[in-house]
Amino acid sequence: MATIYTLGHPSKRTQFTYSGDVASGTVLYFTGKPKISSAFYKAILNQFQGRTIPGGFSMTDPTKGGLGEWVDENSSKLNGARLTPRHASFIAAVLVNERYITNSLRGNAVYLHF
Repeated sequence: MATIYTLGHPSKRTQFTYSGDVASGTVLYFTGKPKISSAFYKAILNQFQGRTIPGGFSMTDPTKGGLGEWVDENSSKLNGARLTPRHASFIAAVLVNERYITNSLRGNAVYLHF
């Protein structure tokens, strides 16, 4: 198991633990213990390959074109359970931790570099 922080400004980060890895799928240890399949990670990496996108993790107003919006719209079909833009913040942190992507901050906004 790995214990890491979500991305963003240090005052807004949340610590969490996950088991598994991107290649085999993960379980995120927080409310509901959602499972993220390896196929879902692969779909994310394929969808945004070569691009820089906003994180868009807001539950109430996810940024258009961001990972949060994409996860919210595609998780039921591609992961078998609906995930929210908030889950995307954990997914992005796993992808950064395992060196699949990098991230940067512009003000308080998180950007993901695929």
